[in-house]
Amino acid sequence: MLRAIPFAIATIIIPLTSYSPINATITADYQLSQNPNQSRGITTESLGIGGIKLSMSEAQVRKILGKPVKVENGFMPAIGKVRTLKYAGIIVDLDEGVQLGNFTVYQIKANSSKYSTIHGVKVGDRQSKVLRTYGKVETYQEGNVTNLGYQIEDPSPAGLNFTLKNGKVMEIFCFYVIN
Repeated sequence: MLRAIPFAIATIIIPLTSYSPINATITADYQLSQNPNQSRGITTESLGIGGIKLSMSEAQVRKILGKPVKVENGFMPAIGKVRTLKYAGIIVDLDEGVQLGNFTVYQIKANSSKYSTIHGVKVGDRQSKVLRTYGKVETYQEGNVTNLGYQIEDPSPAGLNFTLKNGKVMEIFCFYVIN
């Protein structure tokens, strides 16, 4: 007689434009905060870092951040043409979308305290400030690194993730979920 043994292990692969895929193993049910009583202030309009918001045009990004240190153009099967604008401490990824030559922001990643979220959380801040600002959320622990992930579904799936080490924010990642 065969018997099934249930276990909760899932592998998440998050493809990022300028980075290698991240493989993570989760051994418990992990859900991003979508409860309005837990996650405060998360809307599409509030998803941004360093004055850059999701869906902004490339021209708007360059007006705010200036000339990038490096520009990379590429192609991703699920997205199409993509462009990465690299600055000291912040990387902005854009996709071409339906209008040829018109690139808009679909993800932003910052690792410098020079850039804060719309609600003022920046690299170097403590986990308690993230939780006070955005609300309680389940944490995901991998070694000595903690991840806090906030997600919205409407009008488009998007999220804001904080990577912490020793209780302090090391990186902030703001993104649209692209299928």
